[in-house]
Amino acid sequence: MNMNRLFTCLCLSLLFNLVQAQLPIPEYQKGKAILSGTIANYHPNDNLIFKIGAPNIVMGTAETLYPTVESDGSFTINIPLYHHTQVRMMIGNADLVILLSPEKETNVAINLSNPPGKQFVFSGQYATINNEWCQPELITKIPPVYRDGDLLDSIAGISANEFKERCINQYKQYIAHNNTQSQFSEDTRTLANLSCAFDCLENLQATHYCLQTAYQKKENITREQAFAAFLDIHLPDDFHNYLKDFPVNHPLALYCYNYRNVVTNFLYDTHYDPLSMEKYLLENAPLTKEEQTLIHQYEAAFKAGVIFRQQNDLMTLIRKYTKERDDCNWKIFSEAKKRLGHILQDSTCLPVDYIRAIYMRSSLYNLQPLTSRQEIMASEITNPIFIGIIQDMNRQMQPRKKATTKKYIICEAPQVAEEELLDALIARHKGKVQFIDFWATWCGGCRQIIKEYEPLKKDISEDKVAFIYLTGPSSIKKTWEILIEDIAGEHYWLDKEQWEYLWTHFQMTGLPMYLLIDKQGNIVKRFTHITAKELKDLLEQEINKI
Repeated sequence: MNMNRLFTCLCLSLLFNLVQAQLPIPEYQKGKAILSGTIANYHPNDNLIFKIGAPNIVMGTAETLYPTVESDGSFTINIPLYHHTQVRMMIGNADLVILLSPEKETNVAINLSNPPGKQFVFSGQYATINNEWCQPELITKIPPVYRDGDLLDSIAGISANEFKERCINQYKQYIAHNNTQSQFSEDTRTLANLSCAFDCLENLQATHYCLQTAYQKKENITREQAFAAFLDIHLPDDFHNYLKDFPVNHPLALYCYNYRNVVTNFLYDTHYDPLSMEKYLLENAPLTKEEQTLIHQYEAAFKAGVIFRQQNDLMTLIRKYTKERDDCNWKIFSEAKKRLGHILQDSTCLPVDYIRAIYMRSSLYNLQPLTSRQEIMASEITNPIFIGIIQDMNRQMQPRKKATTKKYIICEAPQVAEEELLDALIARHKGKVQFIDFWATWCGGCRQIIKEYEPLKKDISEDKVAFIYLTGPSSIKKTWEILIEDIAGEHYWLDKEQWEYLWTHFQMTGLPMYLLIDKQGNIVKRFTHITAKELKDLLEQEINKI
């Protein structure tokens, strides 16, 4: 009787584990995943970098969250998700993805001094997959070629098809390797193979850029010169047919953090023209003579391979002609749907739906309701996750409020000549250290770094550091007014003349840009990005100066 009962229990246990191991097709389920854990040998003064990237598949971005770690190394954080999916966890020098579920808890014991494979021990939801994912025997990622100097050296001068063959062969080797690792569950191996596939697609879809960057490195030329050299070099007409052999429509694909690599800004156009928007405006927008001249100057600079100093003016111009910009984007996305549907022989498959979904980004990113054309394209989407996210974001055009004891302040710029503006702004806070941020609402990097730096304000007294944010007319004012509610500090929306003067004065070619001002009102550092820890150290260094 006892033996029969034991056998029955073992069978039930095996059946339960089998059921648990079968990942269901992901569905829309808005909620908050709970990630808790402990960090061994934690010391608050170590300033350990610890952040979580919570992805939004429609937007192709991840919201950065910063867990609060207690003095004993414990932490708990709620992570907003729209479906079961991987999130990115960066702690110290470790960078990994972990699978989480809305309304479920996952726990992790972290010991960064352990060797790879033993630094993270998971329990709770998806523990098996997350523990296996960390093992060095499993290949879960393929690094971008354009970031690897040695790989760039190896592809300099080869053809697009040769590059494609290299990428696909590497992918096949990694899949073959993973499939022999029978110690891991089938679900884990499936997700690892999907992740490798989508990383490989990132490299394949960046073929033109990878070859261009390799050429730039080999010839030791500027980025602008390389763009000019590759302007008339196009991919073979049938180049993207490789998509038929990739699992872009796999039912478990949206579990993967990197599914967004399936569709890039080039949208499968083998003859992509980086000047297409400017050319469209020249042909269709009621431009003034000055605006026509500006675009012609930009085209000439691009083709000559030189830096265009009026980039901000160009961005303001493009944002001015909303209808023409929308017409151009509608044309690009409509053609992309046809191209991809033709390659995959299915106009309703997941990647075609994804193209439809990302057409919504321009409005959702700027916290504006969908346009009539976007609503038309949204009505064609069949994937419930995409539909759910779009509907939710369209209902909630306001960013989530953060608990903060500090306030944002909208300020009027001093009524002085443009060349005196910065001095007048700095004079308002002489005696304090000042951090000045030049940014724009349309600049994804600007907004991400603002979030990255925001937690610093909890540890730095307002009477010691003034945080000042400057933007110009290329930022939609209504969007700006919403976004700054989550950014403690003083905010200035400068007019065209003021912004152009500062842009020219500092010879800016892009955003963001930052200034660190000492107590005497002197610029002591100018930079485009440093880590939050580095910024904190710089601020404290200036605060402590007598």
